[in-house]
Amino acid sequence: MCVFAVFNDEVSPWLQFDRQAILAGEWWRLWSAHLLHTNSWHLLMNLAGLIVIIMLHGNYYRSGTFAFLLFAGFVLISLALLFWSPAISLYVGLSGWLHALLVYGACEDVRRHWSSGWLILAGVAAKVSWEQWQGASNDLVMLIEADVAVDAHLYGAITGLTLFVLVLTVQQFFPGKSS
Repeated sequence: MCVFAVFNDEVSPWLQFDRQAILAGEWWRLWSAHLLHTNSWHLLMNLAGLIVIIMLHGNYYRSGTFAFLLFAGFVLISLALLFWSPAISLYVGLSGWLHALLVYGACEDVRRHWSSGWLILAGVAAKVSWEQWQGASNDLVMLIEADVAVDAHLYGAITGLTLFVLVLTVQQFFPGKSS
């Protein structure tokens, strides 16, 4: 993401979520858009969020599971934007996926009977609901120099829950196959 940030003006037109380009067959944008950011503040906030989530739940993510959550999360969030948010024509950023990762980790907390999981889930639900109702703060919009795709946060939270159920189901059917 940091390398892409250095060359943002050059790579963004080729890698960002662009509704028309995706519909024309440029499917890689479903994945690559999440690695781009509008500016340095946007990147720093997303990296800080990733660090906090890894500190909270990093012990849950083996390399195979993390790679699956990364790729599947990127694609599912982008597909949701493509099909259910027609007003979003361009999108970049990691925040939708960060919501997915946080919800996934909180669900694992709940599975382990840790009350922190319920608190995190309640916080994410409140935040996402507020954003759907009121939108993002004007200060955040000015800081990242773009509209905040609050739908990506909603789809990320739903994706995190969906992927948790999927991974848990696979682990129950194939107990020795989790990685």
